[in-house]
This record gives sequence, structure tokens and C-alpha cells, in this order.
Amino acid sequence: MINKEIRAKILKIRWNLENKKKEKYDSLIFKKISNIISKKIKTKYIGLYWPIENEVDTIRLAEWLLKNNFKICIPKIKKSKMNFIEIDSVDFKYEFWHSMKQPISNQIIKPDDIQLLIVPLIGFNKDNYRMGYGMNFYNNFLENQHIQTIGLAYSFQQTNQIIITNKDIKLDKIITE
Repeated sequence: MINKEIRAKILKIRWNLENKKKEKYDSLIFKKISNIISKKIKTKYIGLYWPIENEVDTIRLAEWLLKNNFKICIPKIKKSKMNFIEIDSVDFKYEFWHSMKQPISNQIIKPDDIQLLIVPLIGFNKDNYRMGYGMNFYNNFLENQHIQTIGLAYSFQQTNQIIITNKDIKLDKIITE
């Protein structure tokens, strides 16, 4: 099976996840990730993805981080390049593919200023390699960076059928329910 087929299969399962079950899983994942983050120093940014396609919810996490005085940034795609911009609220509209519509005053955050990056994924294997949407935004962003990475996923997204390439970046950790 090729990644395109695996992607479609996992996305179908994720889309069909019952709301109550998704909320329960998201709550369990939130508890785990917030416990890890609460031990982090608040001098650098935590990068988050904005959930699309029924991904693990990160909006609750963003609200919690802001309430606890963490600095956060989210991805913005422009001309096929991903940068991260600071946000100070979760009250905004998003555009397609993690590209956020933000006030112009939001600054681009240098990768060196990101302490932890929460990464979306469609599938993952036991070695913490992720399969994304196939656009390589995160792989390209992380290629020459030394940022701690954590993927958030549901346990049914794990598969050992993912085809890994030399472009794929291994995540430090993947948290499931």
C-alpha cells in the first residue's frame, strides 16, 4: 500500500470518529501534553498547529497555554513556505492548510526561538516517523532545526505501512489517548 492509500484510509477513520469518543480522546491527550508542557521554561515559544480535518484538538491547549503565560505561535504558509507567527488569542479565522488570517502586527518567530513544536499528523509508525498531508511543510521547516517535536494523534493512526523517505523527520515523541 502506498502513502496516498494509507492517508485516505486513516483520514476516513478519523472523520468517522464519534464526537463523544473524539472529545474523550482529545481530553486524555490534552492532560498528557499539558503535563509535559507545564514543566517547560516560558522564555521561548511553543509552536502549535491549528486543527483541521478532524485532527486532535489543539485549541483547548492554546487557550490553556495563553492562560498560563506561555508564548505561542502557529504556522502560516506563504508561497509554499511555512513560518510561525505569534498569537495572543484564539479568536480569529483560519484559512486553508494551517494558513492563518492574522493581523499584520503578528511577527514571524525565528526557529531558534521555538522551544517545542506540536506537530499534526495523519499516520505514524512505532519509530515516531509521521505521515502528514504530503506537502512536506513540516519536514522542510524542521530540516536544519533543533526543535523538540511532539506529534498528537489517536492510537488508531499508528501503522507500520508508512513509506519513509530521506526527507522525513523523526519526531521526538508522539502522544495518543
